[in-house]
Amino acid sequence: MKKTLAALLILTTFSVCHAQDDCDCRRALTRMITTVETSYPGFNEKTPDKMLYTNFKENLNTRSLTTADPECVKLLKEYVSFFRDGHISVFASGDETGEKAAGGKPDYSMPDTARFAERIRAAKDPLEGIWSSFTYKVGTTRQDSIYIGFIIDADTAFWKPGQVKFRLYTDGTADFYMRDHSLIKENWKLVDGWIMSFSGANYIRELPVPALTEEEKRKRLDEVEGFYFKKLTDATSLLCISSFRHEFLERIGKLIESNREAIESCGNLIIDIRNNGGGVYEGYSGLYPYILTNPLRGLGQEFLVTPTLLREIEGWYDGEDGKETVRRLKVKFNGKTGRFVNPDTSDVCIDTVKRSVRSPKQVVILVDKGTASSAEAFALDARQSKKVKIMGIPTYGALDYGSACFFDFGCGNYKLMLPTWRSARLPDFPIDNIGIQPDFYLDKSVKDWVRFCVDYLEEK
Repeated sequence: MKKTLAALLILTTFSVCHAQDDCDCRRALTRMITTVETSYPGFNEKTPDKMLYTNFKENLNTRSLTTADPECVKLLKEYVSFFRDGHISVFASGDETGEKAAGGKPDYSMPDTARFAERIRAAKDPLEGIWSSFTYKVGTTRQDSIYIGFIIDADTAFWKPGQVKFRLYTDGTADFYMRDHSLIKENWKLVDGWIMSFSGANYIRELPVPALTEEEKRKRLDEVEGFYFKKLTDATSLLCISSFRHEFLERIGKLIESNREAIESCGNLIIDIRNNGGGVYEGYSGLYPYILTNPLRGLGQEFLVTPTLLREIEGWYDGEDGKETVRRLKVKFNGKTGRFVNPDTSDVCIDTVKRSVRSPKQVVILVDKGTASSAEAFALDARQSKKVKIMGIPTYGALDYGSACFFDFGCGNYKLMLPTWRSARLPDFPIDNIGIQPDFYLDKSVKDWVRFCVDYLEEK
């Protein structure tokens, strides 16, 4: 069964056994441990050495007695890191990371937005301006030799206007605050004067307005962000897709459709999914008609039935067919709380994909350590094709558990995200923290992976 949103992150609240309130560190840790031990599908597989786990847990419990709120989230993160699962996370909620974390005051004395915009329109400094990225709108202004990026508008559950999102330094480094306000060191660069590029996000200049058409901006942004098709030689073409996330579905669909003729007619196709952290099934299923040679075999997923899961599935499917799917799942899951349930009718799923009449003769998929989650699922599926080779280095290894959502564990000042299913491949074929091994390993002597692939594919 292919879920409509295979890696959907759904924001909900559900109280299992506690009222929502703020917790001190000891209570937060105790409640979170209880939730993980009863609701995380990978708990037993990830804790084979019970003595090791118990000692680790008891050490954290002791430390939690003397850990104050501002430091508690680090201790909670230390607990979930034990499971080495990229789909588990914990962070402070909006109240904790907002006014409380800033002592009731914003981090930056934010100017009047209208006046700031007016000044910025005439600014000569290429780094001062108003920039946007997904749900963030930030202003940048210079203070001595540092540029402050402050929130103008963002998700109010995590950010308040005026709080600092990043600080840019002239040596190309930055202090960058994640959604949970944890600080990371980043590198940044200004591309073409209107794209402020970090390793994990790009901020697009809104003011001063770039002297480009929307089409020109779109094409250049596609190149910078890794959504593009390029003919490399008469025989070989390159398709780069840097993310399969839900918000990029329309972009990916247009990319494939606008280059459909070129994809069908090229002899060799290189699909570059390096540093693609995953997303949803629909992000890559449109490529199947061009790369598959036979039906796909899969083992599906086993859901750990919890009250949270029963609530979350309401938002996993759209339309009338989706309502019927939800109804069917609820029938399957009803009365089975605490048990694993495979909603498919058979142990093995066979997906027959209608193949394109014309398609590339050879396909290489480039992967690296940044290829994760649903991007790994794509590579695993594509490998079943007789004309596909996976090239690169082992992937990240985050595919054994999925469809994460928020679990309320009774502490309003923290949020916990857990997967809801485990792969039916387990325990025979684990991928977490191992990764998918390439068919052709590209060692460190290979400097230009794309050039290497072209030579490999075109070698007579």
